[in-house]
Amino acid sequence: MEMTMTREAALTAASVLLLATIVVPRLISQWSLWARALWRVAALIVLTVLVQRVLGSPIAPRFQADETGVRLWEQVIEVGWWIIGAQSAIGLTRLFVVFETRPRETRIISDLLAGVIYLVTLLAIVNFVFDVPVGGLLATSGVIAIVLGLALQSSLADVFSGIAVGIERPYNPGDLLWVEGGIEGRVIQVNWRSTHIATFKGDVAVIPNSVIAKARLINHSLPTTLRGLSVTVKLDARDSPIRCMDTLTAAARACMLLEDDPAPSVARTELSGDGAVYEISFSVFSGAVILAARTELLGQVQNHLRHSGISLAVVGRPMVPRTEIPSSAQMLQESDWFGVLAAEDRSLLAAHLTEVLVRVGESLIRKGDDPQALFIIASGTVEISNGASGDKHVVFRMGPGGSLGAVGLITGSPYAATATALTPVKAYRLDKKAIGAAMQIRPELERARLDRNQEIAC
Repeated sequence: MEMTMTREAALTAASVLLLATIVVPRLISQWSLWARALWRVAALIVLTVLVQRVLGSPIAPRFQADETGVRLWEQVIEVGWWIIGAQSAIGLTRLFVVFETRPRETRIISDLLAGVIYLVTLLAIVNFVFDVPVGGLLATSGVIAIVLGLALQSSLADVFSGIAVGIERPYNPGDLLWVEGGIEGRVIQVNWRSTHIATFKGDVAVIPNSVIAKARLINHSLPTTLRGLSVTVKLDARDSPIRCMDTLTAAARACMLLEDDPAPSVARTELSGDGAVYEISFSVFSGAVILAARTELLGQVQNHLRHSGISLAVVGRPMVPRTEIPSSAQMLQESDWFGVLAAEDRSLLAAHLTEVLVRVGESLIRKGDDPQALFIIASGTVEISNGASGDKHVVFRMGPGGSLGAVGLITGSPYAATATALTPVKAYRLDKKAIGAAMQIRPELERARLDRNQEIAC
């Protein structure tokens, strides 16, 4: 009787332990992998002691033959022991792969290892717990596996290709990937069957792993996310190559989305009867800004070519009309500050404009200086920055048509930023004294200045 009570007590303790092993990790969801693995291993050790007390060896259990209910209870405990053992093995395997200086396994590899362990556990339960020989079962399952393999050949190819991709790891979620066939974007998911890529057009491309394993790939995120690109422009062959290259270089330097290191470069790549081809090479920090960078660059190219009087070539036409360079009066008309003035007032101010040439590195205005003049950029690129020279923060880059120093000259406040020439710059200067002389001739300009000052204050 004492032995029976001991056996029943051990079965009860084993049942409680099995229930705790299942319930406790779910109640404490924030447990780490280490905590879950240690809990299962500890439970497995205690459960092994209890199973040995009741059934002997878990590999060769001795069940009660006389009582059906007790025998079923013992079989449940034995099945639970195998399941806890499988979970402990899976947890330790994952920790070993992760922390023993080996590459972190992907979700596919992790699921594959778990599947193999659970399959072995299922066969062990069938053989040791229910005393069913697995030899015939394995033979039958082999035939079934062949039939399923033939029926699921395409899906299995995707699965095993996904395993190969998981082991080799040519890309990871978050990487910018180009796939042969014109698909390019950011990897958002890698699963058993396919790789999901968010394209730059806002779509999601789902590519089977068997296809992506055979395709040529370019991972733009390795070793860095820096992207090297180029844009070609065909110009009138009558214009000087040096002048064309300087103008295109100034256009590229005016772009905020293009990287300064490496700096943009321009090369003449082709010459034909209907024009000369120039290639602008540049870099961006990420593929996500490619479209925006191209748009910015082409806009700057158009603006710089117009103000330099350089025409775009037309295919099949050796002669194209010359582009007219905007005059100083026309630039005043297109200016945000002076475009609201009457034509005669702009002509009066244009007569007081003086042309200045600024070399690379020289400043047109400096932050904190008293305003003495404003400038309208005729050609070249100017960098607008604030802060000291050792802690310079670039705010903007200005090309032809932009104006500098107007706010300070109108309001009388010191210059709020520093403007430095990034390329050789030609600008029109309008001095404070010249504006005062023009106001004496036309007092309406003073009223316009006061109105503009009020707009700025508002």
